[in-house]
Amino acid sequence: MKSLLLSICIPLSISVCSQSYQTGHRTISFTDISRNNRAVATELYYPAGTAGFNVPVITGTEKFPVVIFGHGFVIGTSSYEWLADSLAKNGFIVALPVTEGSLSPDHEQFGRDIGFLCRHLITLDDSASSFLYQRVAERSAAGGHSMGGGASFLATVYNDRINAIFNFAAAETNPSAKTAASQAGIPALIFAGSRDCIVRDTTQERMYQLVPYPCKTFVNITDALHCHFANNNGTCATGQFFSGCNTSPLSAGNVFEKSTALLIPFLNYYLKDSCNSKTIFEERLNTVTGIVKQRVCSSDTFVCPGNANTYVFTGSGNWSIAANWTNNNVPPALLPAGAEIIINPSGNNPCIVNISQVIAQGAKLIVAPGKNLLIQGNLSIQ
Repeated sequence: MKSLLLSICIPLSISVCSQSYQTGHRTISFTDISRNNRAVATELYYPAGTAGFNVPVITGTEKFPVVIFGHGFVIGTSSYEWLADSLAKNGFIVALPVTEGSLSPDHEQFGRDIGFLCRHLITLDDSASSFLYQRVAERSAAGGHSMGGGASFLATVYNDRINAIFNFAAAETNPSAKTAASQAGIPALIFAGSRDCIVRDTTQERMYQLVPYPCKTFVNITDALHCHFANNNGTCATGQFFSGCNTSPLSAGNVFEKSTALLIPFLNYYLKDSCNSKTIFEERLNTVTGIVKQRVCSSDTFVCPGNANTYVFTGSGNWSIAANWTNNNVPPALLPAGAEIIINPSGNNPCIVNISQVIAQGAKLIVAPGKNLLIQGNLSIQ
């Protein structure tokens, strides 16, 4: 019998073997009536069945959590398409406000824009006129880069319903992002670059230290530059050049891989109730190379309620043996959309697919970093 050993699916052992979604993209302006009908122009990315502009959200009933991401100073939102595309393909609705792109941005209003979008997009779940009607989960995260990173902290002051925060090379703002960080009682994942001379990594480290939530993480990517997080945007890179810090052995792609390897399980855990994602996140903190990390998690007031459609292989040997699965819960032969299988066998032993298994579109098969999946039966990923 022929066998196939599957150990990883994409670089860094980020083993999401089924790309569940394509990326849809729309340009929409939302109106915040609480601020004199302020127009908040937004680039919106979302899970779709077919990639493209103005395509419908993917068919089905699954609801997707919201991620709002603020751009850096005079950096266009297109520089963050790498992030929006990755998150949309992993089942998130991603909004990038286009506002405050001038040479004299209003940081407070930008933070309020992020907070407004975190709140407003969730209300579209009840709006029959929206293409997102009944497709938006009631969870949100705020994020951003540089100025937008600082503004993401401000957003948590203006919207106390935000569930998690992350940012890249966050900058101080006016009003103070550091002060806002000291009031951000939500899970936080803070990224920095060790070669950043635009906003020194000590700035983000201090923000991390100020966050009062008892479970938080700071990740300093060795040799990452400020503009790596913006896909080496030309305006940003010009500033780096004249600051004397525009060289690194890393590519922007290297930084993207390291960042998303940690960000996606972080968001899956806090926004999707994917309980095993916390374990995946913690394992990747130890396996992703080229990072220096700090983590405090003495307690976590967020309690993951669990997902009845999550199946976790923790034993060794054959797929068909119930004892190899958490709570003897073997996945159905056809894994439906919205369900997930997590392969995390004990030690160096493989999980052996000795049966026929179908992974439907919208379902996920995840192989934990460093683990092996041996296919002796039939595995079909639709």
